[in-house]
Amino acid sequence: MNDPQLDAARRKLAARMAAIAPPEGLEAAVMAEFDRAHRRRPTRVYALCGALAASLLAGAILLSPPPKPAAPVESQAFYPIPYTSPIEPFERIMVVQKQVPVTELIAAGFRIPAADPGGTMQADVMISQDGRPRAIRPVVFTVSDRSSR
Repeated sequence: MNDPQLDAARRKLAARMAAIAPPEGLEAAVMAEFDRAHRRRPTRVYALCGALAASLLAGAILLSPPPKPAAPVESQAFYPIPYTSPIEPFERIMVVQKQVPVTELIAAGFRIPAADPGGTMQADVMISQDGRPRAIRPVVFTVSDRSSR
């Protein structure tokens, strides 16, 4: 790899290059450009800002009041049938939908204002495990047809 002609050309080129002086300010300009290109970005500042934003978001989520549960759908309550024993908490119940004559409701002690005594009422009836009706929830009131009598 030692070529005498190549070595001579290298020495001649090195001598010529040594005689040429670089322009004023070239080194400073190159170093300034290097520093600008390789400047450290303020990663710590960005990391701290990100951590602060994350902690503020977590605090806002944790300190916000819990959502309110949806309001239950309005439904009529069951009315206990008078003169029957109340249902015990351990007792099994069954709800059955029936057509109940208004006369039976009046006889059981319910006040049904301005009702047709000959009419019927569709109602949910709560029946205890011994088979007795314990409570009632009216669904639809139907008027009897007196013209057919």
